Amino acid sequence: MLSAATLLSVAVPGAVAASGTSTPAGAGAPAGTTEVRIPVAADTYVVQEMPTIGYGSATKLAASNWSTPWHSEIYLRFPLPATPAGRRVVSARLELAFQKLTEQPAALRLHPVASTSWSESITYANRPAMGPAMTTVDLTGQGTTSVSFDVTDVVGQAAGARSFAVTNPSAESAAVVNSRERGTDVPTIVISYVTTTLCGTSYARENGESWPEGLAREEALFGPLGAVRFFHGGPPPAWPGPLDVGSRALVVSFKGNARDYLAGRYDDQMRQWFAGAPRDRDVYWVYYHEPEDNIRDGEFTAADYRAAWRRLSALADEAGNPRLFATQVLMQWTVVPASGRDWRDYYPGDGVLDVLAWDIYNYDAAKGRYLAPATLVDPAVAVNTTVGLPIAVAELGSHIATGDDGTARAVWVRAINQYLGQRGSRWNLWFDLSWPTGDYRLRDPAGVSAWRDFCQGA
Repeated sequence: MLSAATLLSVAVPGAVAASGTSTPAGAGAPAGTTEVRIPVAADTYVVQEMPTIGYGSATKLAASNWSTPWHSEIYLRFPLPATPAGRRVVSARLELAFQKLTEQPAALRLHPVASTSWSESITYANRPAMGPAMTTVDLTGQGTTSVSFDVTDVVGQAAGARSFAVTNPSAESAAVVNSRERGTDVPTIVISYVTTTLCGTSYARENGESWPEGLAREEALFGPLGAVRFFHGGPPPAWPGPLDVGSRALVVSFKGNARDYLAGRYDDQMRQWFAGAPRDRDVYWVYYHEPEDNIRDGEFTAADYRAAWRRLSALADEAGNPRLFATQVLMQWTVVPASGRDWRDYYPGDGVLDVLAWDIYNYDAAKGRYLAPATLVDPAVAVNTTVGLPIAVAELGSHIATGDDGTARAVWVRAINQYLGQRGSRWNLWFDLSWPTGDYRLRDPAGVSAWRDFCQGA
């Protein structure tokens, strides 16, 4: 749909898909929660009455409160990953497995520890300071096999180490749990993610406005923006590109003849571009979105296109940036039997892509109808499921159908966003442009309201 002219697509955090049975991310799986288990990286316990001795090599951890006297505290440190793209942390819990099932306490307390640089050789004398108890958990009685603390607020969305201490307020008892040296049932943080969908709009600058003014116009219509998309007719320009978008996620599409990429003409430029990409936000990079017609017209071959993708993916991998996501964008029309096409002709092979996205349009507006979301979405989801990749929609659009004042289109907009969200779409971007084939923009009150509600998660 888009020409080589530079356009911009903006996206905002959208509605959270409905929770459901725990499933792995991506591959068109039903929206729901996904659990990731993070084992402890360092753990030990310290004893008040033995202030210079460390217990970091022990196969147990003990939080004791004896009058003999003997008082000990547990220290734990976890390396937490960045929240995966298209996911949001909804809960996190810290799990400990009891090694001793007798003389257990009635409760345990979990404390935050600001320091994340301590080693397992710490002793009571040089232990890091702990904060006030963030939570207290009551045990169900003797024979309890495990205990779990809610650490959602501490985990948050950002990557980085987190440290905790466990203390025992119950007199004449000891909580003895497995340490990482035990090898099984080690201290673990379990993070639950829920699929989220970014919403946005593709737009062009209007009436001589600047890129920031164009963004402001879109924000006035649909609310604060969380991501932007740039389109380039050739290799992408040096960072930050046409507009520095701060912490927003980016979807960057660029073109250039596949034969030139294969010949290495752009290797140095692309290597520098990948190396310079931001590491504080997700960057979805797209080589030659909608290549089908260009290949049909002989500009380059499907084999050249696939090989160019593999070369670019290898260059991107050299950057070692986990926030770079190789994203292919194909026409939804390609998976319609009437197109006579085979999506496999364009697929560069397993291990090359991180996301497989589609451009989805309702072309039946002139017939006075909006095609059902399942009709438009299911063929694409089937392909994503086949290759095991997350889905996203780079362009979503429909004219106002004949005989409609925009009200029915708004209903369709809400329905297809919900349908895509339930299938784990990373982002849905409305094609908010007046195009030679007709005006796709959402300017009618019902349409604006439908997209704004989606962008705000309503």
